[in-house]
Amino acid sequence: MGKPFGNELELLDETIEWASGVDVESLSASVKKYHHPVYIVGSGGSFSACIYAADLLTARGVFAKAVTPLELFYARSTLRRSNLIFISASGRNTDILFAFKKAVESEPVSVISICMQKKTKLTALSSNYSACTTYEFELPTGKDGFLATNSLAAYFAILYRAIENPVLGKLPAKKPESFYTDFIRQTTTGTCFAILYGSYNHGVAVDLESKFSEAGLAPSLLSDYRHFAHGRHQWFDKREDSAIIALTSKSDEKLAHKTLALLPDKIPRIILHSDEPNHSAAIHLLVQSMQIIKHYGKKQGIDPGRPGVPDYGSKIYHLRYDRLISNRAETNMEVAIKRKAKIEGAAILSDDSLKVWKGYYESFIETLSLAKYGSLVFDYDGTLCSSANRFKGMGEDVQQLLVNFVKKGFVLGIISGRGKSLREDLEKAFAKTPELKKNVIVGYYNGSDIAPLTNSKRPDKTSAMHPSLKIIQGKLAKIGIIGAESPNQLTFGSASTDEWSTLRDALLNEMMLLDLEDITVVESSHSIDVIPRKIASKNNMLAHCYKKSKQLGLVQEALCIGDKGQWPGNDYALLANKYSLSVGEVSSNPDTGWNICPAGLRDEKAVAYLFEKIKFSKGYFSFQAK
Repeated sequence: MGKPFGNELELLDETIEWASGVDVESLSASVKKYHHPVYIVGSGGSFSACIYAADLLTARGVFAKAVTPLELFYARSTLRRSNLIFISASGRNTDILFAFKKAVESEPVSVISICMQKKTKLTALSSNYSACTTYEFELPTGKDGFLATNSLAAYFAILYRAIENPVLGKLPAKKPESFYTDFIRQTTTGTCFAILYGSYNHGVAVDLESKFSEAGLAPSLLSDYRHFAHGRHQWFDKREDSAIIALTSKSDEKLAHKTLALLPDKIPRIILHSDEPNHSAAIHLLVQSMQIIKHYGKKQGIDPGRPGVPDYGSKIYHLRYDRLISNRAETNMEVAIKRKAKIEGAAILSDDSLKVWKGYYESFIETLSLAKYGSLVFDYDGTLCSSANRFKGMGEDVQQLLVNFVKKGFVLGIISGRGKSLREDLEKAFAKTPELKKNVIVGYYNGSDIAPLTNSKRPDKTSAMHPSLKIIQGKLAKIGIIGAESPNQLTFGSASTDEWSTLRDALLNEMMLLDLEDITVVESSHSIDVIPRKIASKNNMLAHCYKKSKQLGLVQEALCIGDKGQWPGNDYALLANKYSLSVGEVSSNPDTGWNICPAGLRDEKAVAYLFEKIKFSKGYFSFQAK
């Protein structure tokens, strides 16, 4: 089982050079959007990469924590307000797949998976859910042996480039073999290693401990330099057969040397050092640390790349622990109540409170199911068009659902904060069926400009800007905030989370200082729209749909679907209507705007689910929510 460890180490330079050139732009864009806490999930050797990723994100000001799959399971009450990153070289081990399945039930903000193989089970699983993105890389060296080697080096390099700096410098010159063998010669086959680290090298320390343990080489103890000062030095006073592996970089070398100088000279020690002043130091030290494992393995007569696995070890690894822990899946009703009550789980409600919420839910479902509709009104971004497709337009599956719906003779309303780009996206969807466009009504700029899709002259941007918007535009321009303008809307957005947070705070502060009563603010997942409240409203769409339905001899009622039901979300008014559903956020109003989709489904996937509930009849359609 496995590969010779020494052979794998010979490929590390090639692996890091490869990882220095792969495209990480999309991955980098994803992690730069984080403003919620992040859990990085992995097992075995991949856990070292999780530690490294957590340190990189923390340095950027994002709260991040590395956890094992089992730790994630017990932290599931916190996942709804968190981002998740799954790190798995093979993307197929039982622990990571189970953790993923349970995590998406909690509907985290976003989920990223990073694998070192193509077409993994984790990728296939991820494709079933919304807000899940997988990044697969084809490691040129192939699968690792027993221990994570080239995959781990690749992870370190890719994560560094995606999170901290896209340019990775060259590896320093290799140290001579004697640098490692002189140290190993001072140890015995019973030596316990104390691994000391600081600043940027936590992930390397964790990986050393992992490799010493997983290959059955030696016991090891981890500590940063100052935690070591709080009693952990006692180990050397009471246990003679011990040695020190000290990890240092430019920022902590003085602390390391001063600490080591105070220890007895008789204690064997090796200092692994990088001159890099940032997290790239960890990549250099990772390569060095693997040499220690190789040489100490020779001393023990164990090849770390293929140490052999006892029969009980295989049984433990393949243990289906998902069957052995409390693991009841929530019902769709409980998921819907959790969203509406804005709690982490229906189980935390008292029996009386749960009974009340069940009553609200059942009443809403009955109301929705008994009604007859002539039109469907959709929000666009975050509903029909996911964030991933923002610049590409709707996916083909959603386009076909809309075309088929209009083909049956019903009215389709689509409303957004967008302008011309919305019409262009919809024209593509109906390009093969232009005769249907007359029954598609488009609401531009949050309902301030509404026209049939057949009208290619809309939206109309020739009118003068609303006076209050003109005031806001001038005020914000003075502090360097420039937005996209239309007669009845100013739109502000930013690609990065840091810029977005700063922009949002400044914009809202200036808006409040102006104290303009005729202006309101609504948000989508990627922008803020400033609109005149009496002119721009997504509810303006309803009158147009009612009128068109009446012309076609249809029932006039409309079913509204959006994703941002809680103000300042831009669907808050649309989803306050009696017949409305969310495929994302919900308001606290228990009477309407529920999200009844299964856990883990949002935007386009949730829309597809809701379409399955529609039953068509002559002159109307109904929604079978029960």
